[in-house]
Amino acid sequence: MTVTYNILVCGVGGQGVISAAGILARAAIASGQEARMYGSYGMAQRGGMVSAQLRIGKRVQNAKIEEGGAHMLLSMELTEALRSAPMLSSGGALFAADVMVPPVGKLIKDGGAAMRQLLGTFPSAVLVDVGSLCGPAGPRGVNAVLLGAASSVNGFPVGTNALEATITGDGTGGSTMLVDAFRRGREFMARPGR
Repeated sequence: MTVTYNILVCGVGGQGVISAAGILARAAIASGQEARMYGSYGMAQRGGMVSAQLRIGKRVQNAKIEEGGAHMLLSMELTEALRSAPMLSSGGALFAADVMVPPVGKLIKDGGAAMRQLLGTFPSAVLVDVGSLCGPAGPRGVNAVLLGAASSVNGFPVGTNALEATITGDGTGGSTMLVDAFRRGREFMARPGR
């Protein structure tokens, strides 16, 4: 693992962006690491962009991730994946839910095909069909599926057991369904030829 691992989580208001980053931060702290998080959610109530910058390591000074400095980008929405892509480092991992949320999602006439094609130019991009993986958790499971998929990457700074324990103890109810969604995200990454 690098000295500090930088993760940018993004999406639109109501998708659980801050919750997902909080789960990662709490699991990292429970694992004996430091975590610093900065959330930006000013327009969340209007379906606007929400993001959280999270830095994890043995000693972390602040939460600021510079452009091109994120080791991983987790996006709950396709448009926000493209908007946030400049934050990704060369060789960084990009995980995007194959979802478009209105109002922007209504403006895209090709159903997002061009965005998917553009995201496909990133060597490490993984588009995750969260709709088929969330199961009974429904839309609440999107962030759990993405966390599960992302946690399968070599060098990911937080262990599976710590993440599952944090999801179970997050107090939101439905934790069994969310842990199952998390596990389906990991299983998705293990599928040959995804």
